[in-house]
Parts: sequence; C-alpha cells; structure tokens
Amino acid sequence: MKSSDPEKPIKINTYSVSKRSQLRGKIRQQRRSFSPEQQNQASSRLLKHILKEDYFKKAGTLAFYQAFDGEIDPAPAVKKALELGKRCFLPVLNPSDTSLAFVEYTLGTSLKKNHFGILEPIEYPNNALAPEHMDVIFMPLVAFDMKGNRLGMGKGYYDKSLAFMLKNVAKVRSSSKNTPTLIGLAHECQRVDGLERAEWDVPLDKIITDQTTYTTIS
Repeated sequence: MKSSDPEKPIKINTYSVSKRSQLRGKIRQQRRSFSPEQQNQASSRLLKHILKEDYFKKAGTLAFYQAFDGEIDPAPAVKKALELGKRCFLPVLNPSDTSLAFVEYTLGTSLKKNHFGILEPIEYPNNALAPEHMDVIFMPLVAFDMKGNRLGMGKGYYDKSLAFMLKNVAKVRSSSKNTPTLIGLAHECQRVDGLERAEWDVPLDKIITDQTTYTTIS
C-alpha cells in the first residue's frame, strides 16, 4: 500500500469538529490515492483475514457495503459469502430519515446510485432485514482507533441505524441474540492514535484491515 508509514497511527486526541473534519479530509485523500491495483491487492488481503474469523464462518446473515471514495472494497468477501450460501445485505438510504435500511443482495440484484453516488439495491423496502437481526455488519469508515471508535463520513447514518446497540451496552456485549457483531473495514493507514467517543457513537467489536485484525480494547 502506498503510505508514508502505514504502520504508524495518526495522532488525534480531540473531538472538536474542526479537528475531525481535518482528519477526515486527510485520510480520505490518502485512501483515494491508491491505484486500482493497490486497491485490488488490499481487497484480496482483506478477504484472507475475514475468512479466518469464526464469526464469519458461523454467520448466516451479513451486511456489507459498496466501496466508495477509496474505501477498502469488500466485494471479494461478498462473493465468497454468497458462494457459501450466506445471505448478504447492502445498506440503502432511508428516504424518510437519516438512517439505513439493509436490503438483500445477490449477484443478480439490480443496483442504482443514490444521491451520494453510492450503489444500492433498488428493491427497498422489499427484501429488507432490520439490523437487529443481522449476525454481522461490516462497516466502512474513515478512521478508527484501538478502542473501537469509528470516524465516519460525518452524516451519522450508521450510528442512527445502530442506536439500539447503545441502550444496554452490557447486555448487548454479553449476549449473541439480536446483537450483531460490528466489524469496521479499512486500509491500515486509516488507524489513528485516539478518537474521543460521543454519546451517540456506536463502538466497533473489531476492525479488519488489509494487514491485520484488531480486537478492540474497552
């Protein structure tokens, strides 16, 4: 991967809007700089890490995303999951609010671009499944830290859609029923030294990059 030092996390210890916006712009620019060949290589390495995880092997329903703006591409993992007979879902912007619906995806599913230019299934509201009933949700991100904090694109779609996870954190993390495993996917260069967590931020259980897997530190 092309990075000045992909192993060294960027340091940021403030939650100010200006600092987060600055960090978001810096990392988005960096991940967009990767060539198609580098992106393909990263996706292949990502798949190898995902296939090692027990939660992937056991999961029956998984949510993925369509890569956009230089995000690491989970397409090889989607293809493999479908080959294994798993049900795969993609996020769709809910037209009534700033949340996400998750619509089932197969290799024959028709897709269209939403107003951000991201491909999504056209079948909504048909073939949708509530996130509470997912086994695993793979999430895109701009930056992450070792505590499972996630910096997104700033719109809050995932946090709003997964707000139910915050109602009883202890119960959520100790029970596998109706509590999807939340996995952030990223290039290694998207790791930062620290992100403060706002009250609405939903923490990740793990982060998988093209180089390794991180289990978050509470």
